[in-house]
Amino acid sequence: MSFVSELKGHLYGVECIAFSPNGEHVVSVGGYIYLWDWRSGILVTKLKASSSCSAVTSVSFSSDAKFIVTAGKKHLKFWTVGSSPGTRLSNGTGSLAMHGKPVNLGPQKGSSFISVTSAIGMTNSPATADQGGDLFPIYVLTDEGTLCLVDSGLSVKKTVDLKVERGYALSASDKLIACACCNGIVKLFTSETLNHAGTLLYSNAKSFQGDTNFHFQTTEVERDFQLGPALPDAIACQFSTSEKLVVVYGDHTLYIWNIHDMKEATRCYALVSHSACIWDVKNLCCENMHDPSLACVARGCSGGVSFATCSADGTIRLWDLTLQSNLVEDDSNNQSLNAKQMDDTRLVSSGILERDTAGAGVDTQGFRSMAASSDGKYLVAGDCEGNLHIYNLLTSDYACFQGIHDAEILSLSFSLSSKKPVISGDVVDSNYFLASGGRDRIIHLYDVERNFDLIGSIDDHSAAVTSVKLTFHGHKILSCSADRSLVFRDVCVAESCCKISRRHHQMASHGTVYDMALDPAMEFVVTVGQDKKINTFDIASGKLTKSFKQDKDFGDPIKVSMDPSCSYLACSYSNKSMCIYDIINGELVTRVVGHGEVITGVIFLPDCKHVVSVGGDSCIFVWKLPSRMSSRMLQRMKENAVPLSPKDLGPPSAFNQIVFSEAEDQQFTHNAAKTLSPENSNHFGEKKFYQEERPPRISAFRFSISRLPRWAQAKVEGCSSVSKNPDCTSFQVILQDLNI
Repeated sequence: MSFVSELKGHLYGVECIAFSPNGEHVVSVGGYIYLWDWRSGILVTKLKASSSCSAVTSVSFSSDAKFIVTAGKKHLKFWTVGSSPGTRLSNGTGSLAMHGKPVNLGPQKGSSFISVTSAIGMTNSPATADQGGDLFPIYVLTDEGTLCLVDSGLSVKKTVDLKVERGYALSASDKLIACACCNGIVKLFTSETLNHAGTLLYSNAKSFQGDTNFHFQTTEVERDFQLGPALPDAIACQFSTSEKLVVVYGDHTLYIWNIHDMKEATRCYALVSHSACIWDVKNLCCENMHDPSLACVARGCSGGVSFATCSADGTIRLWDLTLQSNLVEDDSNNQSLNAKQMDDTRLVSSGILERDTAGAGVDTQGFRSMAASSDGKYLVAGDCEGNLHIYNLLTSDYACFQGIHDAEILSLSFSLSSKKPVISGDVVDSNYFLASGGRDRIIHLYDVERNFDLIGSIDDHSAAVTSVKLTFHGHKILSCSADRSLVFRDVCVAESCCKISRRHHQMASHGTVYDMALDPAMEFVVTVGQDKKINTFDIASGKLTKSFKQDKDFGDPIKVSMDPSCSYLACSYSNKSMCIYDIINGELVTRVVGHGEVITGVIFLPDCKHVVSVGGDSCIFVWKLPSRMSSRMLQRMKENAVPLSPKDLGPPSAFNQIVFSEAEDQQFTHNAAKTLSPENSNHFGEKKFYQEERPPRISAFRFSISRLPRWAQAKVEGCSSVSKNPDCTSFQVILQDLNI
């Protein structure tokens, strides 16, 4: 995908845009109405849309490209281009002018129009002939849920009450008009008569894997339908073909509906993402179970790149970054076909971890932090209520420590999982620990190998613990806090007790220390905070060794991450930007923007080619690093890192117990959710966790087969025949290049 055109002129943002039917022009509204020849970048003309520029919320061309229609708050107006209504846009140049005519709204006078569209390809339809003019029908939707048909006399000819509380968007095909409404409702009407043709009802995204009840009603849905549980609003819709309707919902879910058969509509495609702020992102082991800090993929491992995100929407999502080569046919000039080799990068949803919080008795407002063990076995998450959720990715066991913290868990960290060689090649005995830090000022330490027994707690911070890290193979705990402190502690474990002692203590010059990052060699730690400095401390001595501050004011540095080779730092700022620095000299290498809200998490992927950022806008950005940065990182990894040792994994026992249902819808068999129940799993009840009279809830988490990592999919396919369409849950990602 390449950059095509940039149209500059708006001073106050762009409210809405539309392409002309012949694709030659673009109309945009934001302060003024702008008419562009987008290929040349020429502004054809502009004029003020209404007395209140913010009143226009939707714009559309008529299907014959003779008119532009704007709709908004107490506003519905037709615009002709040129000196007469017969002047077509395709004949226009930069000297054209636009003239507006208001519509006779009748009883709809004073209404707020939320969307406007025109019918497509109806030149020979009876409805068009009856109008006695060249104007194609125009359809308008009010925010209160009234569909209006505007005729050639610029008056409202017919209205239909959708019987919904609110309408959001319209789209028209040659046969149908689709109306996106509140509570997950999409209503369909015939374009000629506005007779009701059917209703598409949203299916809860959490039950999508395995939910084959594609709701479609051919009778009118009354307002009583909305008395049930609130569903995400259908906020946008668009016909991609006359038989395929794309619908976007308020929870960021995208469905493509097949309405070829009006009596049996089916959901043929679905993209599901986070619907609220993404609070954390972490790398996962490759299919060969290599520690992500080893940058195994960049060094030739074929295990793939995966990472996990957690969100305030109560879900943890696992993602694969895949790079495929596609052949694209170029039929320019219609003379010959030239095959072009193109790199197609996709961010594929490979898994969703969900638990039934109602059944488990866990009240949570969403996940706040996350950590993944370096052996690929455990993924843990802390929520906003202070509960700790433990997922065993190999057995599908799930445990929850309820109320382990009195407030939200802000940070989690694993130590190394076993005896591991450090960068120098020495083998060191390691403690397999998990540490959690919360807004309640407490740090807890758990022994992973003893069923996550709580073996120690620290309460010497006077404010929220913003970040906690285990280093030196579990023999040291580092923590930073809103009390301005960075504390270094030693951990000494005996057979009967665990002793945690404070070793060093540093105070920031000002405000909260937000985050810290450790280098893989466990020699230094980097902190960021409200003092706007990026500070480097020696872990052994606890002394400040380096400090630098960005000359320009980007706001407070919020999150910091280090690449596996210790060459670069990625730092997010409160102004929604992200900077990458050279660790050695502190030089700013590049700065990028794109998120709509503050960036809450940043990681370097183990391929040494990409950076992933997540934010309060619930978006995941994948940034492509320049080749010279990747080359430098890879060179340093080859010089310092230990050799990779491939691991031969047998099929996890949980995968062998999955029961496949033949009653699934054929188009979505591969998306069926396979929930391991206590009756079907011999892992339930084997582990009993009890911490200070707080027994965790033990159950299974639900996992979609089609969204498993590739190595797991292969194990499942080996024991059952499942039709699989890898494109069904793919997100096409536009990689943003980091310009130097």
